[in-house]
Amino acid sequence: MKPFRKLFFACALWVFFFVGRAQDPETLEGRVYNAEHDVSGTHVLNTTTEKATITTNDGFFDIEVSLNDTLVFSAVQFRKKIVVVTKQVLESKLFIVPLQEALTLLEEVVVTPYNLTGDMGRDLDRMPVTHVVTARSLGLENKKTRLRPKGVGKTFRLNKYMNLLAGYDTIRLIPDLRLDLKIVRLSDDLSGRTKLEKKYGAIEKEAGQIDAIRSFFTDFVFVETLKLPEPHINAFLDYCMVDDGFKELANTGDMAALYVDMEGKAPVYRKNNGLE
Repeated sequence: MKPFRKLFFACALWVFFFVGRAQDPETLEGRVYNAEHDVSGTHVLNTTTEKATITTNDGFFDIEVSLNDTLVFSAVQFRKKIVVVTKQVLESKLFIVPLQEALTLLEEVVVTPYNLTGDMGRDLDRMPVTHVVTARSLGLENKKTRLRPKGVGKTFRLNKYMNLLAGYDTIRLIPDLRLDLKIVRLSDDLSGRTKLEKKYGAIEKEAGQIDAIRSFFTDFVFVETLKLPEPHINAFLDYCMVDDGFKELANTGDMAALYVDMEGKAPVYRKNNGLE
């Protein structure tokens, strides 16, 4: 009987210990963000424990939470956001919270300058009417008016692409505005230039997105949370950009989804580059 009692008490102690550990508060680290507005000083309240904090200038915060606690994020310029702490929230190394702008709708405002009634007939009779004095009404030359030189019948304007026409057949401007050009060669040249401009534009856009992602999460998150050496941060983001799914997330600006994606890619990148 005694061995059974010892086993029973041992199991009971283990259960109480496990439950107690499960309810111990944990420090949740995260960041609130909005694409257009400042997020500094956003209030973060744990309504379950009645503990609160405010975000830093960059929107970062940390607060003690337990499973099923309720967090309320609020600021004057944003809609109140309520989040229940789930297992997934506790397991996240950096909890990203997007905030939506709060739009304040005003009641209808009626502006009535000069005591207007809305009745055009009555308002016109009551308002004084004066002649508008202009340079034209006084017969004076307006210095801002461009006068057309005498003797000029037609003006030809060549656009910014005229430099591409060098080397082609002679351009003849005749009264019917006909241009004698080698259209096929010109079309090919313009088409190639357009493709090159699109390629450079895509490269510049991707570089801008990488800078924006790195700026948003800060080097601290990449180094301390994703365990990437600082010199490897841009290379890691280049590695992420190879994935079309990651590019799509970058286009949408969904920072929470981007972070989850980077969490999955970081271990693979570290292993492939001998950083483990």
